[in-house]
Amino acid sequence: MKTLKITIADIDADGYYNGSVDVTDYDGNIEIDTGAGWCRFKSSLKAAGYISSISSIHSAGDINSGDFIDSGGNIVSGGFIDSDGYIVSVGSVQSGGDIFSRGFIYSGGIIKSGGDINSGGYINSGGYIVSVGYTHSGDFIDSGDYINSGGNIVSGGHIDSGCYIDSGGYIKSRGYIESVGLVTCKKLRSGKVASGELVETGAGQTK
Repeated sequence: MKTLKITIADIDADGYYNGSVDVTDYDGNIEIDTGAGWCRFKSSLKAAGYISSISSIHSAGDINSGDFIDSGGNIVSGGFIDSDGYIVSVGSVQSGGDIFSRGFIYSGGIIKSGGDINSGGYINSGGYIVSVGYTHSGDFIDSGDYINSGGNIVSGGHIDSGCYIDSGGYIKSRGYIESVGLVTCKKLRSGKVASGELVETGAGQTK
């Protein structure tokens, strides 16, 4: 598979990509090395293969990859973030829409979604995890700070929070649930609260 290499020569004075190759639907891998700052895109960023960056990535639209997405800085999208592989960021992962990964999601900072967070593997954040929709992980969920989900929180492993856990729906865990603060949900469907005080507010969703 061919690989497009984006360098500082492809970035304008404001930090935006101005190269000649269309990156809204690139049939290959995209590698970004533009120095320590941001590499910004005025529209969507899409690669049939992986997207890898030394620095932070900011897209006004979606970020879509047929393989993994990794960044030595932040990954920020005005739309959704969709990866057929894993998502790894030394900094934060932030999206105006859904964050979807068929592999795991790892962030050294926060993970914040304007929609759902859905991971085929684990979700691990050095900061808080916030989802306007549901939060679903095929493995464990670890957060260095709080976990706040507008919908259900479902984990194939344990759920561990450095602060509180708050779900607008039910919580379902195949492992233990540990929280420094309250664990609030409509219903605890499965899992054992090993630490933190459980507060149930309603019957919860059935699906």
